[in-house]
Amino acid sequence: MRLAVLAFSLTFLTGCAWFLEPGVVPDRVVPPDEVQAPVDAGPAPVEKPIALEGSMCGGIAAIQCAEGLTCIYEDGACHAIADAAGTCKLVGPMCTKEYRPVCGCDGKTYGNRCEAYAAGVSVALMGECEVKGS
Repeated sequence: MRLAVLAFSLTFLTGCAWFLEPGVVPDRVVPPDEVQAPVDAGPAPVEKPIALEGSMCGGIAAIQCAEGLTCIYEDGACHAIADAAGTCKLVGPMCTKEYRPVCGCDGKTYGNRCEAYAAGVSVALMGECEVKGS
């Protein structure tokens, strides 16, 4: 009796081998050399968030402002905090000629805060930048 059960089991298993092997479909057995490995497309691209006017920008996530806006940081933040966050602001192309110099985070002196912002630069400190070597 055991022999009959064993013979039946072997016949059943070999007849249904497609069920047990990877790369095999019920209507056709695919030889191992024809089995294709799954294509790795890599990780899906991550969309960076875009901040609107008045929203936070910069920071550890390096959030960019929407087109036409500038990320403005608190005065001095460009030197104090490596991953400082700012605020997206609409900076107009027209600035007054008032001379109230500011030192930009890029190390350049601007005529006033508006001129620095219009250049896309935050203010490091009020007054002219220190000239190195003097």
